[in-house]
Amino acid sequence: LIRPVRAITDRQGKGWRSMGLLLAAAVVGGDPALLERFASFPEFLHTGSLIIDDIQDNSLLRRGGPCAHITFGVATAINAGTAAYFLGEGITRKHPLTEAQRLRVYELYFTCLRGSHVGQALDIHGLSHMMPQCLEANDFTPLWDALLCCHRLKSGLPASICARTGAVLGTATPAQEGALGDYFLALGLAFQILDDVINLQGFGKSLKTKAEDLIEGKVTAPVIRAMMALGENGGATSQRWLWGQYSLPSDQRDVAGMVQLIEGTGAFETCIDEANAMVEHSWAKLDALVPASFAKVCLRAFGWFVCKVRDY
Repeated sequence: LIRPVRAITDRQGKGWRSMGLLLAAAVVGGDPALLERFASFPEFLHTGSLIIDDIQDNSLLRRGGPCAHITFGVATAINAGTAAYFLGEGITRKHPLTEAQRLRVYELYFTCLRGSHVGQALDIHGLSHMMPQCLEANDFTPLWDALLCCHRLKSGLPASICARTGAVLGTATPAQEGALGDYFLALGLAFQILDDVINLQGFGKSLKTKAEDLIEGKVTAPVIRAMMALGENGGATSQRWLWGQYSLPSDQRDVAGMVQLIEGTGAFETCIDEANAMVEHSWAKLDALVPASFAKVCLRAFGWFVCKVRDY
């Protein structure tokens, strides 16, 4: 159980969800120094999801090294990954919480587990079944909305739950908890949209395989935005070519040509601008509900870090 989890955590991800929990507590007046044990709560959840996600995606690399199932085998990795989901709960038993706080933390915890599994189910099912109808109507809005729904559940919700948990531990008001949850929901959604972009641009330090999403035949944010841009500019032939590549075996796809076409539509820039706009909009609501403090400055800078740092 331990070795596969340690193999991934020891490669040192950014840990931004754990930092978000502590900052959420601090910005409403809590003392993050008393909550350091809770920093492992999001990391266990996230690491477990990475191990399982890599198996389901048949991935090879994670954080610059082999995926857990490559090193330890699929059966062991599945068992370790699912066990990691439940390790964080034990932390709450060793921390003094009121009954109301404990109940709320449990509610949030299981909301995260349920919602993120629905998001993963949508991701596994994919969006390809929607593409023919969208192409025929030259209307990709339903496809974009479906993608955002998947990303909100799979990536936005866990980030939101981490922040809401920190807010509860910091004794936030219901309005503050809600605003922090919405802000981190936007951060998680923006993070995933940017991750879609970076997947096609290439990851720094070879942390993942470049254009892995196209190799796997996934319809992601830049692909949808490229289809929209092509549709608005008389690019029906390019649309058909791009979608036609998905019908080919992965080793026969012109992945480099697909990336070049997508990038040429300005889809990368569009996705990046939208991701940043989501975060800015949600910050405006949170800004009005929390007092000025050093923690608030850190939280604001934290949002810029998540959206601006590109070398994953």
